[in-house]
Amino acid sequence: MNGYKILISYYYLTHRELEYRRFMIQRWLPAMQEMGLVPSELMHTLWGDYPTRLIVLYAPNKDLLEHVLASDEWQHWHDMLREYVHSLRYRVVLARPWLQL
Repeated sequence: MNGYKILISYYYLTHRELEYRRFMIQRWLPAMQEMGLVPSELMHTLWGDYPTRLIVLYAPNKDLLEHVLASDEWQHWHDMLREYVHSLRYRVVLARPWLQL
């Protein structure tokens, strides 16, 4: 598997869960796809010492990855995401065919 994965982890605000879900499904994920990123994995942590959510977006090449991460659009959508989550963290890794944390 070539390309890169953007690992996005966070805790969503439980008092805004319904709004968060609507935002993610109707707005955020489609925006990521329009930028050329492919949602590839989603994890929800039920218990343990790890953020509630891990979303993995796939970028097929470094040029797309760098373009997206430097864009105003990326910043806009992640500023909006911060309204529904806390402890938001990003990590970029080389894509492997298995789950990466």
